[in-house]
Amino acid sequence: MRTTRAIALMLVVSAFIVAAVAWIHASDAASETRRQGPPMKRVQVSRGEMHIIVAANGVVQPIDRIELKSKASGEIVKMAVEQGDLIHSGALIARLDQKDEKAAVAQGEADLDIAKAELTQAQRNYKRRDQLFKTHAISAEDLDTIVLDLARAKAHLVQAQTTLERARERLDESVITAPIDGIILQKYVEQGQIIASGVSNVGGGTSIADIADMRSVQVVAGIDEVDIGKVVVGQGVRVVAEAYPDIEYSGKIVRISPEARLEQNVTLFDVVIEVANADGRLKSGMNAAVSIEVLRRRDVLLIPATAIRTQPGRKTRPGQAMVLLQSGDQFKPHEIRTGVSNYREIEVLSGLEVGDVLGIPMRSRLKADNDRLESRIRSSRSFGAKKKPGTG
Repeated sequence: MRTTRAIALMLVVSAFIVAAVAWIHASDAASETRRQGPPMKRVQVSRGEMHIIVAANGVVQPIDRIELKSKASGEIVKMAVEQGDLIHSGALIARLDQKDEKAAVAQGEADLDIAKAELTQAQRNYKRRDQLFKTHAISAEDLDTIVLDLARAKAHLVQAQTTLERARERLDESVITAPIDGIILQKYVEQGQIIASGVSNVGGGTSIADIADMRSVQVVAGIDEVDIGKVVVGQGVRVVAEAYPDIEYSGKIVRISPEARLEQNVTLFDVVIEVANADGRLKSGMNAAVSIEVLRRRDVLLIPATAIRTQPGRKTRPGQAMVLLQSGDQFKPHEIRTGVSNYREIEVLSGLEVGDVLGIPMRSRLKADNDRLESRIRSSRSFGAKKKPGTG
């Protein structure tokens, strides 16, 4: 029994000595790390191309979307198109029941014939009575009556002509045709449906179909307010639709919204990009990614953006920055003058040359080393702790 306790005691003492040695070694390593500073990643200053792109997502829309309505009201007796049909200007879209309109035209033509006959008769009467008046066969009052009859006949003719023209217009309005070349985007009615006039109805009338010329479309993209100052009307844009990731379209900014909109707490400005769609692949409502190249400079000095250091309590003027420049075996703070940045790289205007080596503290690696060190110290302490009585 005594021999077993002696062996157990020796094991505990040995474990404690090992843990103490490991802790001392780890403490020395940590002190050395603190003395030398964090590990450095070395990067070399080089020349390259500074390329700044503003990227956003947008939606394909028709440039001119026309909502077709009828000036006339009535039952649709023929619906000549379906959604997706390609049509030309003047092509039949729909025809309404024309019985009333045709009857009105026929009545108007008959009334016009009567008015013409009445005018002819009134003119003859006037000529005869005028001759009689010149020979003093009738009085001036009789002649005035004939003149009045002639004026009424002329008025009746004008009224009949106007009524006939309006009846013919209503007949034409009962036939809805395409105002432009394009594609039927939406169809809202079917044959047999009764529609309301878009002119006389208070609610605006019944929509028949939407048509648009899709040979050229627009992409409306929301640009973040931090980037909107970099884009201008007329800039070229690359557009890639999600449906065709291997096809790149060229576009041009034609309009920038003067008012922002808020989307998920992000302030965006809508930019309208016109894109040629000769192949007709781009459809209304498609999602697309847009890339706007706002700057491209070749053969400039470049450094990683992570190489820029800040010094607490020290203010730098715009265009000035601090880096850690290698001098011998050490990295010393060094001031430089910077140009544009694309958030990954920064243009260097002065203060560095090609081949200079900069240091970037590897803080994430240092933190991981410290975490492992503290874990080892905690485990060594727990390994040497005494057991409670009665546990073995």
